[in-house]
Amino acid sequence: MNKVLKWIVGIVGGLVGLLLILVVVLGLLPIPADVPPKPLPGHTGAPDGVPTTAPVESNRTLTVNAGELIQGAIDQAKPGDVVEVMPGTYHEALTVSIHNLTLRGVADASGQWPILDGESQFDNGVFVTGSFFTIEQFQIRNYKENGAINQGGYGPVYRDLIIDNPGEYAVFPIASTNVLIERVKASGATDAALYVGQSRDIVVRDSEAFDNVTGIEIENSVNALVENNYVHDNTGGILVFLLPNLNAKDGHDTVVKNNRVENNNTPNFATGGVVQKVPPGTGILIMAADGTEVTGNIISGNNSAGIGVVASSIIFDDVSDFDIPLVPEQTWVHDNTYSDNGNDPAPLLADLGLPGVDVLWDASGWDNRFDDAGIKTFPILPSSAWPDVAKKALWQVLQKLK
Repeated sequence: MNKVLKWIVGIVGGLVGLLLILVVVLGLLPIPADVPPKPLPGHTGAPDGVPTTAPVESNRTLTVNAGELIQGAIDQAKPGDVVEVMPGTYHEALTVSIHNLTLRGVADASGQWPILDGESQFDNGVFVTGSFFTIEQFQIRNYKENGAINQGGYGPVYRDLIIDNPGEYAVFPIASTNVLIERVKASGATDAALYVGQSRDIVVRDSEAFDNVTGIEIENSVNALVENNYVHDNTGGILVFLLPNLNAKDGHDTVVKNNRVENNNTPNFATGGVVQKVPPGTGILIMAADGTEVTGNIISGNNSAGIGVVASSIIFDDVSDFDIPLVPEQTWVHDNTYSDNGNDPAPLLADLGLPGVDVLWDASGWDNRFDDAGIKTFPILPSSAWPDVAKKALWQVLQKLK
């Protein structure tokens, strides 16, 4: 008997004997707390020494014309300045270390923004270590590692960008606070197009990600809103992950709202990292993160699953030394629209004995809630209407069967 049949038979039997389970199993099989094996430091937010108000030493506009170097203007800039770049193609790798700088492109008569083209020779299009950095109205293409990266900053803004073939990440703020990504169109990333990691207070909105391994990824981060994006034709659409062995040990309170998540069936072409394990056909995947709300999304044509809510062990073979919580808790999935998901699940699901569905739960975290009705699910999913005692009983039955 394969794993799917074992689950089905066991679940039916468990439900028939639910009263007995409530009396006996709850007393014999306590629910362990989802805590990591090591103490967790608090989330740091803005690193020490990073300003949380924008410093202003100047308010000049420095203009860069076609044929000139953008980096030359950046090197002359002071906090509060705007570097305005005229239409043209610029083969540069830019670095910004001052705070409160705006890098703004100017459109030509046809509406085309200036182009940063790394010609596959440079690592990063823009590498930023300052706070209150804004980049807007550029095309960025053909870099080896990242289109635009910000490390340890406060208030980075990525707005009105078209990014293609950026390397691993199109937009890559990390260890940052008050992050805004809006109206960015990104494709060709070998990891994640729109990525925010080890950060807090994040908004990713009104953007499009396609033909990447991952469209949007929120990793080890706190208080993120992913809203009104069009995420399609990636390997995985939207990922909310908590991963081990990083400086930030927590990941919670992400809202994934009003997005179109469609046809994310591209074969996985990652060159390294955890995303190599993301199965094609994944719409939205929540792994180990807590307090994630998924609502108002249109989720269609994802061949493995529209939504997956899973523990770290679904991807990692050995989690014994992980320094993070391992299972997703307090997930709330509601008021989404589904169609044509789960029709051709990836081999990873088949190997685990899991079918293709609209919503897949690996029975990790008893207090997750699933309130979308009339859809394909696996297994039986607890809803908000269930009392806690029933959720715990179902969870314990499933643990015995796994």
